Amino acid sequence: MPPNKPPASGSNPVPEPLLTRLIVAPVLFVSFLISLFLIDRQTYASIFGRSPSKDGYYHSHQRKLAKREMDEAFQMRRKVIVALCALSAVSLAIVAWGIESLWTVWRFRASPPTR
Repeated sequence: MPPNKPPASGSNPVPEPLLTRLIVAPVLFVSFLISLFLIDRQTYASIFGRSPSKDGYYHSHQRKLAKREMDEAFQMRRKVIVALCALSAVSLAIVAWGIESLWTVWRFRASPPTR
């Protein structure tokens, strides 16, 4: 009798949970894009800024710069996620305050005047 072999990794992929597909993956993707944007701005500001040496460093080392930018973006991603969570919490608080204020105004105007 042949021994039982574990299924090959490529034969039956395990489906991702719904939570991962709807929330976690987009948050990770957006945080990576934002961190890459921030790193990219820093890199190009230092490369194309006014510097006395014009030796073509950017054009001759694009692959190294791209790898460095990707590494820095992955390292910065956690901070960006924290900032996005804080921004979301503040936005949610402002929206809740606005809804509560509108509800109070509407309730005050809808109530009959008392004599």
